Amino acid sequence: MATTMDTQMHELNHDTLMGLQELDSHLSIYENSSLGRDSYTPDANGSGSAISMSTVTDSVNAAEQPLHSIVVDSPEINFTQKYPSDVGSRASRLDKKSLFNTFTQTELYHIHKPNVNGNVHLRPDSTRASMASSMTTENDEVASGPSSISSKAVSPAVSGVYITEQSKFTKRQIYDVRPKVSIPTDIPPSEYARQCISAGESSRLNPYGLHPEEYSMLRDHISHQQVTTYLNIRNGILRLWVRNPLIGVMREEAIGCAKDVRWFDTANLCYEWLVRRGYINYGCLENLNVPKGPKKGKLARRIRKTVVVIGAGMSGLGCARQLEGLFAQFGNRFMEMGQEIPRVVVLEGRDRIGGRVYSRPFNSKPGHSTLSKGSRHTAEMGGMIITGFDRGNPLNIIVRGQLALPYHALKPDTTIYDATGHPVEEDRDQHAEQLFNYILDRVSEYKFKVPTPETVEGDKDLLDAGRDLSGEGFKTIREVEESSSRPQWGPKTENSTKVQMVPVSSDRLTGRAHLEPGVPAAHTAAFRAKEIGWELRPGVGIEQDLDLERAVNSPYATLGSVVDEAIRQFSRFIDFAPLDLRLLNWHIANLEYSNAITCNKLSLGGWDLDAGNEWEGKHTMVTGGYQQVPRGLLKCPQLLDVRRKNNVKRIIYSPDKAATSRIECGNGKVVEADYIVSTVPLGVLKQRDIEFQPPLPDFKLGAIQRIGFGILNKVILVYKEAFWNLKRDIFGTLRDPANRFTLNQGEYFSQRGRFFQWFNCTETSGLPILLALMAGDAAFHTEKASDEDLIEEATTVLKSVYGQNIPGPVESIVTRWGNDKFAYGSYSYTGANFRPDDYEEMAKPVGNLFFAGEHTCATHPATVHGAYISGLRAASEVLDAMIGAIEIPTPLVLPKESKRKSEALEVQKDPKQARLDAYEAEIWEAACKKLGERPYKPLNNYANPYRIYSKDKWEEAKKKCDQGRRPGKGKPISNEVKKMVTKMWAEASEAEKQPYVNAANLQKQAYASALADYTEKSTKWDKEAQEFRLEYEKAYPSLPGPNEDSSNRRRAATRVGYAEDSGSDMEI
Repeated sequence: MATTMDTQMHELNHDTLMGLQELDSHLSIYENSSLGRDSYTPDANGSGSAISMSTVTDSVNAAEQPLHSIVVDSPEINFTQKYPSDVGSRASRLDKKSLFNTFTQTELYHIHKPNVNGNVHLRPDSTRASMASSMTTENDEVASGPSSISSKAVSPAVSGVYITEQSKFTKRQIYDVRPKVSIPTDIPPSEYARQCISAGESSRLNPYGLHPEEYSMLRDHISHQQVTTYLNIRNGILRLWVRNPLIGVMREEAIGCAKDVRWFDTANLCYEWLVRRGYINYGCLENLNVPKGPKKGKLARRIRKTVVVIGAGMSGLGCARQLEGLFAQFGNRFMEMGQEIPRVVVLEGRDRIGGRVYSRPFNSKPGHSTLSKGSRHTAEMGGMIITGFDRGNPLNIIVRGQLALPYHALKPDTTIYDATGHPVEEDRDQHAEQLFNYILDRVSEYKFKVPTPETVEGDKDLLDAGRDLSGEGFKTIREVEESSSRPQWGPKTENSTKVQMVPVSSDRLTGRAHLEPGVPAAHTAAFRAKEIGWELRPGVGIEQDLDLERAVNSPYATLGSVVDEAIRQFSRFIDFAPLDLRLLNWHIANLEYSNAITCNKLSLGGWDLDAGNEWEGKHTMVTGGYQQVPRGLLKCPQLLDVRRKNNVKRIIYSPDKAATSRIECGNGKVVEADYIVSTVPLGVLKQRDIEFQPPLPDFKLGAIQRIGFGILNKVILVYKEAFWNLKRDIFGTLRDPANRFTLNQGEYFSQRGRFFQWFNCTETSGLPILLALMAGDAAFHTEKASDEDLIEEATTVLKSVYGQNIPGPVESIVTRWGNDKFAYGSYSYTGANFRPDDYEEMAKPVGNLFFAGEHTCATHPATVHGAYISGLRAASEVLDAMIGAIEIPTPLVLPKESKRKSEALEVQKDPKQARLDAYEAEIWEAACKKLGERPYKPLNNYANPYRIYSKDKWEEAKKKCDQGRRPGKGKPISNEVKKMVTKMWAEASEAEKQPYVNAANLQKQAYASALADYTEKSTKWDKEAQEFRLEYEKAYPSLPGPNEDSSNRRRAATRVGYAEDSGSDMEI
């Protein structure tokens, strides 16, 4: 029997259905991930785990192995006194027993027995590299390479820039760490640079440029030339995090990414910014560096503040978990202020956590489960798709890097069936999709012109090589920008005033348009239609175009009204059939699915405000339920204080932060708070179910009104056995209007979103399941329709495709998010009266009241990852309000002439090591003088036929791009020409391609010959150099100096960080 969500979801405490043992079954990370698989499932027996207990035991017995060991002074020597780090070495703060327990629980390091000097030896076992391999996907090989187009800084800047400057006379900190200690020496610099660039792109940051907040922070302190050095340090810190997010990056490690002691303060500043803003050390991360509490006698004199987070969805749990981590990492700051580490309390109105991420368990159970042990058979009632792991999605770190949850990569291959049940021809489907994308391209001419945040980019070539500029400049960024002379470096954008992100294809899994850099609507409508493959009506020339100005200038203009007008005008150029209109409206329904609203209520200027911020990689679904992610945030590393069944009714906050606030719940409970974070869904704010005292300011109320909150519903059907193609993850069905043969676009509105897309969820749920989407007008109709009518209609649609003999479902679920009093909808959209800064207005704090949720994330609204990112932002804002801004020493970078002075800040180098380094350089110089320079490896041009063809046909392709070009669109940009060359190559015959294939083969043969010659000569050189070395060491031995006393001498400097081993060149 069908069961509605709203009648059963409150009956069970579903968090009790998956205990810690069940979650722990997913917490193994694998050293070798299987690339190229569509599914990812950990071994049931745990054989693929990163470090097993037996391995730890073996390593304890192997204490004699000195290779790549990290030596940390024993706990009784507190080296952190020289530098009061907030995030110090975790090993130095633990006794031997707690150290062993901690590392065996988290499976991070092999632990070696203490040596005779009392030092604890930790060997990392290439955990950074092994973690990196476990977070790669099939297309990481391509995605991880240096990008030709700089990635956007897609994370929203924290409201305001909370930065302060220290006095020039402030005593500078002394760092107990050496330069370059975190830069591996066993991989080539180019590979290290590649890993750093990839880490930047995997962290929501542009590896080649400053984030807008970094720009504001550094503008008065460094020059344009120094930006490259800063970015090399920042990307190096990100590399440490991405390669193993089970281990928090320590401050000393981050400082070790600097190549010169002059940059230690800058590395320290960069590290603190990355930690505070949630770019590193976030998620389900163990915090081992919690400072010790006050002595018993002083406990009463210390105060403990409380932060209350309202809502236990992804944003609320993400914010609470991040606050716990930040409070632990910056615990010393609170101690210095005479406070205890603050407590974090989460209030949740439901009897479960997850909010709109809800994996509801089925009553049906399979005879033989295909899921891993401990997994549940669930229906994804709300959020269900992770829209790509690559290029910055923080869920990549949590799902794959920390919780190691199994997931299934969705295949985008789609068959669309007509209402008669026959599959639509692929060419006809493609023609409709490309025409729809052109219409969106035309409409994008009228979207808001959002100003690009000011920033500065470094030298891309040097960053790709991992090198710094030799000259550092004398003027700061601000001084140069305010002077008449502008810098000659920095990004150069071709036709920068016209290049935008334009739609080129549709994502059928998410409904979102895929965009690429280009000039919007560069060609006429008739020319583009003919180019796609449509046949123009007789007498229609390629110069004919759409005229949308009247529709656009209407006071009631929306995305839907203008799209409908474009389709009507296209019918004058093209002889549409009813099937063509059904296909076009299927794509409109897909767009309505991504926005949870009908297109006629979407903002014409802001419907794709988040364009260009999409992640890359395959879309995935978590096997066993997406709700495992919020459960992981709740329980790992320790349980958060979440108080369920506390439906908030009144929030009494302090606009001037002068008084303690209060939250009143419907059950009569009252919770006092010093700071409040509201993650209340926008739908609840619109309903005004919660009273704010004092009332929210007008700017906040205006944003609440203008941002829309839509509905997407689902009909989920469970069958005894599958009758559909299990190799396909999705398929589509076209719906007829009341008059099946109508050519009136308006008549397709009500039916196009009804059961238009189906997901095969068998792989992720372990049961034969089909999930149908109800989008646009159909989603609102679902709120009122009966389960029986909806299931009968769904069965009718499936019978038209699979025949009349298909069985009925054994269980069914219908979602009705509009009737859910804790949400009143699914996710936000840009309403007809939307303003470009409304999402930022929603995110702004009011006094001690802060806001998070997907409706506060301008870069990723209406997404689960957007909700989580907003929680990170809110946590950062709360921390800034509690402990103050990031302090910047002045000068930030010591001038070169003060290098001798700066070297005094560095711990003196070990005399023995200094002698050996100098001796090594001496031998190398002598060998090169006798044998000549070592042969250089020949450059591989990676010759392939397409590259040669592209160079040869570039001008011809550019001329083709000029055909049918609309007035005022300028010359074709390089991206347009590249696409044209690609099309020409695809359409070329084998005979046309053959000369280019031959030329590529000749280049490959020439390279192979040069490489063989290099190998022969370099081998000979290496052999002669080794012989020369032995002779030189015999004739000129290196003798110990008088100041070398290595018998009982403690280490001059503590090496803090990760010694990279031979596995360090593993793919990131």
